[in-house]
Parts: sequence; structure tokens; C-alpha cells
Amino acid sequence: MSKFENIATRVNSYVQGMESALGSIKWLSGYRQNERTGEWILPKNAKARLTSNDCRAPAKDAEPTKLYLAVRQSVVEAKSTHAKYDGFTMDEILNTVDAAAYKLKLCDGNTGKKRTAAQVKRVKAFSAAKVKAAGDLGKYMGNLRRDLDTAQGIVKSQKDGKKKTAGGKDSTKGNTADREPESGTAPEAKGSAVPHAIQHPTLVELVNKLAQLSEVQQTALADHAVVQGMLKALTAIK
Repeated sequence: MSKFENIATRVNSYVQGMESALGSIKWLSGYRQNERTGEWILPKNAKARLTSNDCRAPAKDAEPTKLYLAVRQSVVEAKSTHAKYDGFTMDEILNTVDAAAYKLKLCDGNTGKKRTAAQVKRVKAFSAAKVKAAGDLGKYMGNLRRDLDTAQGIVKSQKDGKKKTAGGKDSTKGNTADREPESGTAPEAKGSAVPHAIQHPTLVELVNKLAQLSEVQQTALADHAVVQGMLKALTAIK
């Protein structure tokens, strides 16, 4: 049994968006749950079981850690319930399929100029699906890093991207180069479709910020008293 199995299981439940997703982030961040009240409490001198840095792809030519590989695979498996990448699951197209051999198979063994237009089209579709799967994985890993930072009180500066704790100290250590795109750092959500009827700048900003939240953050925010009060106030407007 891997010593990272508990961490991988929690990451899996988080990615699948189960009811325990928020609890999984808390557990990964070092919190303990009160069995009687169900409340999550951060013990004194608690240490996070998983940090956003643990979830970053290694720099070029650097060996990935066993923890990173376990977390990455857990995310891949959680998102491999459907074969939506040119007939493959995320796990299959990123980890199992021999791309070169499969492309050759798609072309009936033909190479170069011997390939027909239809065969070239099939190869391009497979390559695009592989790129999309890698991009989706990067997005899910980015969401995980962001939610871990949120639970652990790490705020990302809008100017220089350095991570700072509540005390103002830079918490980034070592080489944080990451080949996977990180989500949630843009001032506006990419592709955000704000209804044209919303014109006030404050409301436009609110909608864009909501669009950047992960599923876990949205769940936590939706249950907040302020949001519930806002919905009641909007409903009362005639």
C-alpha cells in the first residue's frame, strides 16, 4: 500500500466534486474534523498533508516526486469515467496509448505522403484530443492548487505572482516552473459570458469573479449567509 494512498483518495473525491470535496481540501490542508459537531478545526502547529507546490509539474529535466505522480494520477483517474478524447479516457490517451503506433494504425501503416486525406484527418483528430486531455489535466491541477492555497491562507499577489501568507512572507520555495497551465489567476474569467443586460461595472466584476471560482469554492460560497441574503433581497425586488 502506497504511503500516499490516503492523499490520492482525498484528491480523487475532490476532483469528482463529491459532497466530501470541501472536507477533502480541509483534510489535505491539515485540518481535523470534530466527530461530534462535524466542524473542521486547524490544530496548533498543524502541517498540511498536501500543498500547491506538491502539485506542480517539475521543471524541465527534473524528476517528478512520487507524491506529485500520485496526485496527478489520482486526478487523471477521477476524470477517466468517460471516453471523451477521440474515444479514449484521459488515463488511456495520456498514459496508456502508444501515440506513434496508434497514429500508424490510423493510417493503415502508411507514412508521409502515402497517407490519404482521410487518414491525415484521423491523425489530426487524435493529436488534438491528446492536447485537449493534457490541457484539461492542467486545468484540474490548477484548480486543486488554488483551492489548497485558499484553505491554507496563501494569497497570490496580482503584481508579481509570488505567494504570501497572512504574515506577508513569501511562501514560494525552490523552482516552481510548471508546464501545466494554471487557472484562476486572470482578472477576468476567460470566455466569461456576462449577459448584456448587466451594465453596472460592479456587477460585471462580480459575475466575472464568480466565474473564476472552482466547484468547491462555489459550493462554500453558495451556503454563505451573505449570498443567501442577497438572493432573498433580489427576489423581493419588484
